[in-house]
Amino acid sequence: MKFTEKPMFKMLTVGVLALLLLIPAGLIQNLVREREYTQDSAIQEMSSVWGGEQMLVGPYLTIPFDDAYTVTNSDGSEEISYARKYAYVLPESLAGDVNVTPETRKLGIYEAVVYKSVTGISGAFVLPDWEQMGVDPDKIQWDKITLNVGISDLRGVEGNFDFNWNGTPLTMTSGLVTTDIYKSGVHANVDISEGELVFELNTTLRGSRRFSVVPLGKQTSFEMNSPWTEPNFEGSFATSKYVPTDEGFSALWEVSHLNRNYPQWWIGRQYNPTSDYFGTEFVRTVDTYSKTNRVAKYAILIIALTFMVFYFSELINGSSVNGLQYVLIGLALVLFYTLLLSFSEHIGFNAAYFVAALMTITMEFLYSKSVLGSAKLATYVAGVLTLLYGFIFVLIQLKDFALLAGSLGLFVILGIIMYISRHIRWEQQS
Repeated sequence: MKFTEKPMFKMLTVGVLALLLLIPAGLIQNLVREREYTQDSAIQEMSSVWGGEQMLVGPYLTIPFDDAYTVTNSDGSEEISYARKYAYVLPESLAGDVNVTPETRKLGIYEAVVYKSVTGISGAFVLPDWEQMGVDPDKIQWDKITLNVGISDLRGVEGNFDFNWNGTPLTMTSGLVTTDIYKSGVHANVDISEGELVFELNTTLRGSRRFSVVPLGKQTSFEMNSPWTEPNFEGSFATSKYVPTDEGFSALWEVSHLNRNYPQWWIGRQYNPTSDYFGTEFVRTVDTYSKTNRVAKYAILIIALTFMVFYFSELINGSSVNGLQYVLIGLALVLFYTLLLSFSEHIGFNAAYFVAALMTITMEFLYSKSVLGSAKLATYVAGVLTLLYGFIFVLIQLKDFALLAGSLGLFVILGIIMYISRHIRWEQQS
């Protein structure tokens, strides 16, 4: 018998075909990434109209003053000149709460999670020792002191910005006096010569993806409530209290000035307080595309085991499957992922998985019945595919135990293959 007619040669050929079919399977993963990029672009388009990620920074005081310095003239004489500088003072206390209500917006077949947040913040300032700060009180521009609130996306500000300073309403103006602390926001001139320097603000912000807060208070306490059931907390500080419910969650952050890397006051661009923040992401933790991508990574398992069933059928029952038929069988298996991706964009992942698996199993059953000439063997093929698709579906639903379940499942599959292959007498095939 020629080597090309031996079972070992065909086994190697089938193995090479299985590996080559990973090329179109890899292209499927590229298609998934392309569709995901299209979805991100659609979400970005919807978010740009509604409002982007929102970060609240402040309130904080911006205090302009003239700083003296010595200038040496060309003739050697000296004179005093002044440069405009800005001092920043943070709140002594800061307490806030926000109610975040997410909703879904659609653009074509894509949907984005956006939210509306109703925020209330109150607190008080304590002025620093000007001498210790290095500021001459006589050089302070008292009439130009402003109260500033950093806001990431001003397009999301809904209605009026309700702000009270020492019990007196303030009219806020768009923009910040400087960008030393943050890039965008609102400000208002305030009088700090009298009173307790207390403030209270209420605002409604539209946003998307995440809502975060920079804890500028010497003592900061901030509570967040939302009907969102999949919160992803992020930032530099953990929640001090978290209560999940079927209707959403309630979270509380308590941050001290000792937990951050900047003081209560400074001059100029010395610190970047926005690097320390806390907040919540309002995104779906696992979407259709990430699940489809995970399923596609198991392509080699599906292809290899299906080919093995056909190959064992040849050896044990004397059936004959040629190279072209193996290619067609493999392409049908690869087409499963395209079906899954296209259906999932319209009917959801779980339903799409069932439809794509049913279509693929039915096609493989009918084709194997014709190729193998046996309904019994075709039923075995369909049964193996059903078990494999069911096994992979369970795996992608798991989170913490996915690796353990996958390892045990592969161990059982290998054991079954070893059990079946023990009946094969290779010497009789040569």
